[in-house]
Amino acid sequence: MGKVEKINQKQQPLIGKNIERLRKECNLRNVDVVTRLQLKGIEVSTSTLSKVERGYSNPTVKMLIALTDIFQCDFNAFFQNTEVEE
Repeated sequence: MGKVEKINQKQQPLIGKNIERLRKECNLRNVDVVTRLQLKGIEVSTSTLSKVERGYSNPTVKMLIALTDIFQCDFNAFFQNTEVEE
């Protein structure tokens, strides 16, 4: 089995927040996204996705690519800072 590349959220803490934001914008529940990921061959549980969204676990590159299809977004959407500075 090959090495799985993961995106380190310590270096890019926005990823999880953006996954959660995009999921909610698509009106999808955590379990809906997990089901769609599993249908694409990404083995993930609802608890793992929740940990990714909260920054406690790192998503794989393969997961992010699948999420672009599920959310109908560009790969860069996971890395954008959408918070408004005051």
